[in-house]
Amino acid sequence: MKRFKNILVVADGDSGPTRSLLYTGLDLARRNDASLTVFSVVEDVPAGRRFRKRNGRRHDLNAMMIQARLGELKAATPQSDVVVHYEVVAGSPHLKIIERVTSLGHDLVLTVPMPQLRRRGLGSSSTTMHLLRKCPVPVWVHSPLTATADSVLVAIGPLEAETHSLNVKLLEMGSSLAHSTGSELHVVHGWRLEGETMLSSPRLAYSPDEVADMGTEVRDDAEEALLRLIASVEGADGARVILRKGHSADVIAAAIEDVNPATIVMGTLARSGIPGYIIGNTAERVLVTADRSVLAVKPDGFVTPVGAVQSWSADQLPY
Repeated sequence: MKRFKNILVVADGDSGPTRSLLYTGLDLARRNDASLTVFSVVEDVPAGRRFRKRNGRRHDLNAMMIQARLGELKAATPQSDVVVHYEVVAGSPHLKIIERVTSLGHDLVLTVPMPQLRRRGLGSSSTTMHLLRKCPVPVWVHSPLTATADSVLVAIGPLEAETHSLNVKLLEMGSSLAHSTGSELHVVHGWRLEGETMLSSPRLAYSPDEVADMGTEVRDDAEEALLRLIASVEGADGARVILRKGHSADVIAAAIEDVNPATIVMGTLARSGIPGYIIGNTAERVLVTADRSVLAVKPDGFVTPVGAVQSWSADQLPY
């Protein structure tokens, strides 16, 4: 399935991660017949220090850093028959990336954790977390550490009408990725009986058997809906199903440990709070501790908050 047509690879010039990232981007562009742009953002030098005199000439430090980064990116790009476009700008990284996506119609952002991880989990990569929360198109955070793994794990959210289109999109992307890389497809979903503890309390006084029966009913309904969803998506048949009782974040975390996937595919649907500003609690909990590749997908209709504040400086942003 050729889902992507206009891929944006975001790199920071670090030779090791950048070269691995570009290999992935070139391969993805070739398999999807997509255009590929390599994009990078350098720090914006304040106006008062931007221009310096050296050897009798006036130098623009921004322009010098942009040219240096451009050279790094071109040198790191492997030989390929894919036409690669390059652009380097100065500014706030996540703002410039999202502005580029919205203005030029990119349909996928492929990047590595930025800055590089200091501890386990994407939570220590501030730019990456900004993109996962606010970028309107899928963001694939590539981890070279899991390049040898051979499975894709798709995390399916609530099996409800309002999340159906997102769940379908997740399965389509996950199955496409698994097929194109020869990986095994796993699908995980967590179910639970809401208010189970209260139901068996003295005030409500449901018997253990009654509570167990209600739990079985919820599980059976979840299994039926999940299997129906998988059957409706071309290429998802044959997926290994992981259906467990528990909060979604805990179930997904356990499945990650069991499966050790190369890539986790999950939605970032916010079910409460200010639309466009936050991602769902489950996604937040999983992503801040994730240490492997993640393909994060927004629901249809998501509107990035960046367009409304793109004229602000980074330290003025209210989030």
